[in-house]
Amino acid sequence: MTEQKRLALLIDSDNVSAKYAPFILSEASKFGELTYKRIYGDWEKGSNGWHYPALNNSIMPVQQTTYITGKNATDFSMIIDAMDILYTGNVEGFVLVTSDSDFTRLAIRLREAGKFVVGIGEVKTPLPFTSSCHRFIYLNQVFEQTMTYDEKTLRKAVLDYVSENDDGRLDLLKIQAFLTSKYGSINYDTIGFNRFSNFIDSFPELRRNNTFVTLKNSPKKPSKQNEDLPTDREITDVIVGYLKRKSGGHEDISKIEQYVTATLGKIDYSRFGSKRFAKFLDKQSALYRKSTAVYLAENAPKPVKKPEPKQEQKPEQKIEQKPEIKQEQKPEIKQEQKPEIKPALAEARLPDESEITDIIVTYLKTAKNGSENLSAVERQVESSFGKLDYTRFGAKTFAKFLDKQSALCRTNTSVALSESVSDKKQEEKQDAVPAKKAGKNDVKNDKENNEKKEVSEKADLNTVKREIQIQTVSRRNRISLPVLGKILRKKYGENYLKDIGALTLKQLVTAVAGVEIDGSYIRIGDAFLERTEEIEQFVRDFVAKSGKPSIKSLSTQIKKKFAGFDFTDYGYSRFSDFINAIDGVRADGYYVEQITEKL
Repeated sequence: MTEQKRLALLIDSDNVSAKYAPFILSEASKFGELTYKRIYGDWEKGSNGWHYPALNNSIMPVQQTTYITGKNATDFSMIIDAMDILYTGNVEGFVLVTSDSDFTRLAIRLREAGKFVVGIGEVKTPLPFTSSCHRFIYLNQVFEQTMTYDEKTLRKAVLDYVSENDDGRLDLLKIQAFLTSKYGSINYDTIGFNRFSNFIDSFPELRRNNTFVTLKNSPKKPSKQNEDLPTDREITDVIVGYLKRKSGGHEDISKIEQYVTATLGKIDYSRFGSKRFAKFLDKQSALYRKSTAVYLAENAPKPVKKPEPKQEQKPEQKIEQKPEIKQEQKPEIKQEQKPEIKPALAEARLPDESEITDIIVTYLKTAKNGSENLSAVERQVESSFGKLDYTRFGAKTFAKFLDKQSALCRTNTSVALSESVSDKKQEEKQDAVPAKKAGKNDVKNDKENNEKKEVSEKADLNTVKREIQIQTVSRRNRISLPVLGKILRKKYGENYLKDIGALTLKQLVTAVAGVEIDGSYIRIGDAFLERTEEIEQFVRDFVAKSGKPSIKSLSTQIKKKFAGFDFTDYGYSRFSDFINAIDGVRADGYYVEQITEKL
C-alpha cells in the first residue's frame, strides 16, 4: 500500500505464541505506522513468554486479571481499548493479532466505522473472523522455519544472555523464556538433552543452584571487580567535598546518600562492615551524624558540659591514690603537675549510669502522663551528654540500656516511669485516707464507680494483646501469668476472657505475637523486638526518601521487605494507628509525612 496509515496493533497473548513476535511487527509495519502497540494478558501468571518480546519491541503490556476461571477477561479488555481508540479518531486502521473467533464482531464494527482492519493469526483461526478483516495473514504458513537453530546457536545465545543479565541469581525460567521468544518451541531431545535444566548443566561456563544460574568467575575476576569499586576513603572524600559546599557544613542523610549513589553508583556498605549507610557514616572520623543530619567533624554541634559538682569527685580520689604509690622524693613535682591534669580529666569524664537515668526521670516527670517517645528521650540525653556508647553499661543500644533501669519501663516505641515511680503518689494517697465504716452511700458510690470502669475499659482482643506486650516489657520483659491475669481482670473486668472469646489466659498469651512462655512466666522475644526496631527505622527512612508517600504504598513496601508483617500483631486495628505510634512520622489522611521537630 502506498498510503502511510496510522495503525493500532492489539495482541491477544492468550491465543498467539511469543515466538511470532518479530514476524508480527514486521508484517504489521508493512501496512502503516504503528501508533499504538499493546498486548493483553494476565502478566501475574507468567505472560506466556511475551515478557521479553514486549519489552524489547516497545509493546505496552496491559494487565488483565482473571477474576473467574473459564471467563476470557483478556478479550473484553482488548475490545474496550479498541473502541476507545476508535472514538479518539487517532488511527486509520487496526491490526488484530489473535486466533479467537470472539473478535469477529469487533472487526465488523471497525469496518463499519470506515477503518482498515488487518488480522494476524494461526491456521486454526475460524473463517468468520478471517473473512471480517480486509486482510488476514496466517502465521503458520509464512513464519514456519524462518528461525532455525542448532546446539551451537543455542549455546551462544544462552551465554550472551547470561553475561548481559547475570546478577548472581538469574532465574532459569527467564533464560528459557528468552530462547522461546527468539526461536519458538525448542525440542531439546534433538540436541541430546531430555530437559532444559540438563542443557544448562552441560555449560562449563555456568553454575546452577536449583532455579538460579550464574557465571563461573575465574580467580582473577573478583580482584578486577574490586579494583573498580570505591574504597571507604574515596566515599568519605566525596561526602566531605559535598558538605564543604553546603552552608553550615551539614546536610540531610538521605540527600547525601542520593548524591553518593549518583556519583559512585550503588554501593554495598556491607563491604565495610556496615549494614546501612548511616552505620558507615558513624565509622568515619571526618564526619559526625546526629539523627538524620550529617556534619563535618569540625562543624559538629558541641555537647553540653557536665554539671560542675560531679567534677569535684575525681580530684579527691587521685590525691588519695598517688601518695601511696609514688616515692617521697618527688612530692613537689607531682603537686605542680596535678593542676594541669585535673581540668583535662574533668572534661574527659563520662557520665555514669545513675546520671543518665536521673536526666531521663526528670524529663519524663515533665512529660504528659509521665511517658514520651523513645527517640525524643534519646535526643534529650544527647543534648545533655552528647552521643554516648552504651556498651559501657552492657547494652548494645539505648533501648537495651533503658530495659536495665528499674525506674523506667519501655514499650516498643515509648518510655515511661515505672510503677515504682509513677504510682507511688497514688499509693501514698490511698494509705493516707482514714479508715471509716462503709455506709449505704459508700456502697452505692463503689457500685457506680465500678460500673463506670467497666464501661470505659471494655475488653477488645487487639487492645488486650497490646496491653499484654506493654505489661511484659514494663516489668523488665518478665512477668508471671498469675500477676498478668490479675492486672487484666482489674483493668477489663472479671469476664474479659469471655468477652474476647478466649478460654484461658495461657491460650490468649500464645496468640500474642512475639510472646514466649517459660513455665509460669512470659517475655517478649529478642528477635521480635529487634524486628520491630528494624521496621520502624525502615518506615522513617522510606518516608524521608519518598517525601510524602501514600499509606498504601508504604504498606506494600513493608510487606515486601518484612515477610509476614501484620500490624495487628502490635494490637492495632488499623495500619495508620501503627504508623502514628512510630516516632518521626505521621499518617495524615491517605499519606504519610515526616515530622520535623522544632529545636
